Amino acid sequence: MKQVKKISVSFFIILFLFSCQSDTNIEKEKLAKVYVDLLLADELYAETDSLERKKTEIFEKYSIIKKDYDSSFVNMKYDSEEWNIFFDLATAYLDTLKAHQKLSEEKRE
Repeated sequence: MKQVKKISVSFFIILFLFSCQSDTNIEKEKLAKVYVDLLLADELYAETDSLERKKTEIFEKYSIIKKDYDSSFVNMKYDSEEWNIFFDLATAYLDTLKAHQKLSEEKRE
């Protein structure tokens, strides 16, 4: 009986440890794109009724939920190496958006 109890306790400890691990970590590149898109939405739709709808659209576009985004973002920002990688990815994505915008403007002229 004692052996069964030890196995049961061990099983529950292992189960608990696996359930505590976060499956919500979003890959850094996707996280960076969501971050930049949210910043742009805040800038473009500030103080309008459309801001929350736009944020919802962004989360839907990348197939993530706000809770997972927030969790991944918080976990990453306390690791300076991860934060630097993330920031470089966000900067690169923003530069890409700027280049696309510039090309669009040149085509209109």
